[in-house]
Amino acid sequence: MTPLDVTPSGAEPRAQPNKSEMTTRLASAAVLAVLALGSVVASIWTFVALAIASGVIVAWEWGRLVRKAGFDAIAMMQSAAVAAVAVAVAMSRPGLALIAAALALAGTGLAAAWSPTLGWSLLGVAYSVLPAWSMVWLRSDQTYGATALLYLLAVAWTTDTASYAGGNLIGGRKLAPKISPQKTWSGLLVGTFAPALIGFAFALFLGETSGWRLALVSVAIAAACQIGDLSESAAKRRFGAKDMSNLIPGHGGLLDRIDGLLIAAIAAALIALRDPANPGRGLLIW
Repeated sequence: MTPLDVTPSGAEPRAQPNKSEMTTRLASAAVLAVLALGSVVASIWTFVALAIASGVIVAWEWGRLVRKAGFDAIAMMQSAAVAAVAVAVAMSRPGLALIAAALALAGTGLAAAWSPTLGWSLLGVAYSVLPAWSMVWLRSDQTYGATALLYLLAVAWTTDTASYAGGNLIGGRKLAPKISPQKTWSGLLVGTFAPALIGFAFALFLGETSGWRLALVSVAIAAACQIGDLSESAAKRRFGAKDMSNLIPGHGGLLDRIDGLLIAAIAAALIALRDPANPGRGLLIW
């Protein structure tokens, strides 16, 4: 999710972008933000459409990374599972969603049974299906669904931006140079705790929740973002890739942009289980 992507094993860290590259990055990020925010606000079904499209791309990029195969049979099964899960969850049919996810897991296991990348291919189900399930479920709350997703996006984007700014402005000791050469401990700490301000802001906006408790929730979700970022960087390092794809100008692949958000969405859904009938409320109201 952050701009601090790793380079292939043994290569030098990526150079800072020039003015033209930064303009391209900002333009791409603006388009993605408008699509995300617009789909969340418009209706649950516009968000379902975005979740399906994103899940299909994630399944393709993950297969491209671990199997060097592009949109193969495994990616197709995982894409179908994303679509089935998103629609089933939106229709409040979790049983059907669970069946679709289980079939994708079983199908992936059978298709990659004799492949050295079996474990990595199975992990693709988690990367593509679980975040879609989590975010559509949060959005399904009729009262708080849109607000919960806007909050999740705000925390993820703040984590991204604050990590980058903190690392550049403060610098200091490297966090994991063998995984992500440019990430620092200062960036990790700033990126993890800065989203507490988002929690306070949303608490003030809602007027019915504890600011300090939602701030702590924000820090927990930000920590999940950091785990997602480092995990995707480790996967790219393992397979010697600089980017997941070249789909987004200035950013690489979609997974390079939303790696932290995917894990953060799962964490947010687990927190929201405290009120399973109203997941948005379960995430936001404390």
